[in-house]
Amino acid sequence: MKVTINHDGVNVHLFIKPETSGIGKVAILAVNLIGLIILGIGIADWLLGLIAMSAVWLSFCGWFTLWNMFGKEMVIINTKSLSFQHTYGFYVTPLETHRINRALNISLVPALQQEGKPRYNLVFESFNDNDLPEELYRTALSVSDEELEHLKRMIRRLYFEKVNLKHFNQPHLMN
Repeated sequence: MKVTINHDGVNVHLFIKPETSGIGKVAILAVNLIGLIILGIGIADWLLGLIAMSAVWLSFCGWFTLWNMFGKEMVIINTKSLSFQHTYGFYVTPLETHRINRALNISLVPALQQEGKPRYNLVFESFNDNDLPEELYRTALSVSDEELEHLKRMIRRLYFEKVNLKHFNQPHLMN
């Protein structure tokens, strides 16, 4: 995964992009080619069952191909809200925004290891209007320990820039 974390003074931007190997990309394109061949045979012989099967095959594999070739996950965090969006190349999902009440908590869900290093999917949690915990967003792609620590530093910086400098060295706990 390729992770980019930016801080512009108001927001923390987290971009996660899958890095598919060359062999993986060739395999995905081969599976799509097989689906296109099946579709061509179905159209040439006018076999409706084969056309329907290949359409389902291509729709599933098409989204999978777009995600692995051009996919990107974007999370924007500020002190009041958390927004997220997925990009599939030419198709972009609408930006969803959730309000952060009281505090933002980041929980970790272990994901598959990459190059022998542990990776985690992030679960962003806050409180709803009734002060009950709720999940705001769960990342589809994983981050490493170093990237997680960098994200935590950027979020702390986002909140601490609004604190008076003489109180900056006080210990603060972030959930």
